[in-house]
Amino acid sequence: MTVRATGVETVAQSFEAFNTRDTDRLVSLTHPHCEWFPFRAQLEGTSYQGHQGVRRFVRDMGEDWETFTIDPVELTARDDLVVVTGHVNGRSSATGVEIDFIGGFVFELRDELIMRIMSYSDPADAREAAGLDA
Repeated sequence: MTVRATGVETVAQSFEAFNTRDTDRLVSLTHPHCEWFPFRAQLEGTSYQGHQGVRRFVRDMGEDWETFTIDPVELTARDDLVVVTGHVNGRSSATGVEIDFIGGFVFELRDELIMRIMSYSDPADAREAAGLDA
């Protein structure tokens, strides 16, 4: 018998996979028709779509960042959403500039797989977008 992870478990596992750059595991946690809107994509007015998009996202992060991790501090589930407050830390490969802030992320799930991710520089904005109290 296979026991499926809950949405919160799936999201937590996705951060572990991302932080270790375990692309295959990250893909296994995502829906084949997923769409991701990380900070970079939002600045460029685009998104990463499907499993190939997830793979491209991880490659892009490796090219742009010497280090980049997101450590979840709080995960809150509501219906098919998981809202995450996370500590974002990284160092740019090109400039050496370091970032260190608390961000927010809204994960939409379908069948306990990640369907959509939207990143927010302010966790309150993520909570508001998900209909949670700020």
